[in-house]
Amino acid sequence: MQSRVGAGSTFWEDEYGEGDERMSVKCIGTAQYLVPFGVDNDVIIGILCLFAAQGFPASNAVTGTANHFLRASGLDTSGRYHKNLHESLMRLSHTNFHIERGWHDGKRYRTVIFRHLHEIMFDTAQSGGTIDQDSTITVVLPPIIAESLRRGFLKPLSSGVLGELSQPTARALYRLLDGHRHNLTAPEERLQEFTVGLVGWGRKARILNLSPDKIRRVLDPAHEELLRAHYLASVTYQGRGQGQSVHYVFEREVVALDPLLLSRLTGRGIAPKVARGLMEGMGVDTVRERLDEVERLIAGKKVPGPGFFVNFIRSPDDYRPRPALAQGQSPAKIRVAKQPRLLDMEPDPDQAARERFATLSSTERSQETVRSLKVVYGSRLNVEEYRKLGEVLEVEALDAAALRAEAARALATGTCDHQAALLQVQLKNFT
Repeated sequence: MQSRVGAGSTFWEDEYGEGDERMSVKCIGTAQYLVPFGVDNDVIIGILCLFAAQGFPASNAVTGTANHFLRASGLDTSGRYHKNLHESLMRLSHTNFHIERGWHDGKRYRTVIFRHLHEIMFDTAQSGGTIDQDSTITVVLPPIIAESLRRGFLKPLSSGVLGELSQPTARALYRLLDGHRHNLTAPEERLQEFTVGLVGWGRKARILNLSPDKIRRVLDPAHEELLRAHYLASVTYQGRGQGQSVHYVFEREVVALDPLLLSRLTGRGIAPKVARGLMEGMGVDTVRERLDEVERLIAGKKVPGPGFFVNFIRSPDDYRPRPALAQGQSPAKIRVAKQPRLLDMEPDPDQAARERFATLSSTERSQETVRSLKVVYGSRLNVEEYRKLGEVLEVEALDAAALRAEAARALATGTCDHQAALLQVQLKNFT
């Protein structure tokens, strides 16, 4: 949340947590670019949103014009901001973060070193020049960040919420809060509320003056914006002086589910609501075991629709081979359900290339597209509209590739409201 740093700010180090959960964080910048500050937080958020809007490319690369990156970051496209973007990309690609954390067993310690950006390519008007409005930029994310985004462990922040936050401090706090909603003892959960010490929170937010009054003065305007955006339900300060804490309650209830299993289910075309219902009603372990079983059964066959997977998970015995008859036993005395036709035995010629979007099944294309559009349009479409969109895409009544391209263009040009409204009109044509 630092808007500026000193001329020699090339390093900072801090410790967070308590007891065995305590960790050390070092930020190592360069003399030329310093440590991240100012619009850097907005720029990295914009890059992650563009990565999602472009369909989580297998190359881990995001490509667009300078203005695309600025608009996705919620920044102005004037000349000054092109210079700021150039400096920010340099800073994010040159800064290393070192995270050291104690392990509970063997008294071993693990250090993780990473950068926000793995590689940057751009063109300029002249040799050695800086980014301008005509520059085309390609940013390559580190593999660990890209894969975490694909699997849902790391999520791009909601463009709907970001669009309602005008202050950089509010966007920075939003990112900090969203990252801290994970339960350290159960990483698959996202917390509905938590309490944190005010001074320690100020340190995590990189607020320079750690006087409780100064921290609250920085946080309060950001809190107000996040409350208006309905991301936070309430913010309460407790205690006095250095012992103060702040209690956050989030607007939307979060159900603890296995994000990787949810991704596998929705990847089969199952609606997120149905997938969550299966996990909540039958248990995560049972659903995972039955999904593993049905995926073994369909290996090398044509992929069925989402209804088949749901039915198998709910009633697997209906799809398993019939039991053999005992010697001398009459078939009439054994009651078995009518054996459904499991699958066409015809091999699927496109299976080897199914990772490429152009050769995904219609249900998989539908799921990938809806997931990408949710990142871009957020709450501009309601739950029913997203459900209808999935159905329309599954029968290929709309062009999934075109919708993804339009969403990426809308995010880059700041026209998400307009493009979402056009999509709503299109959806009304389908009953």
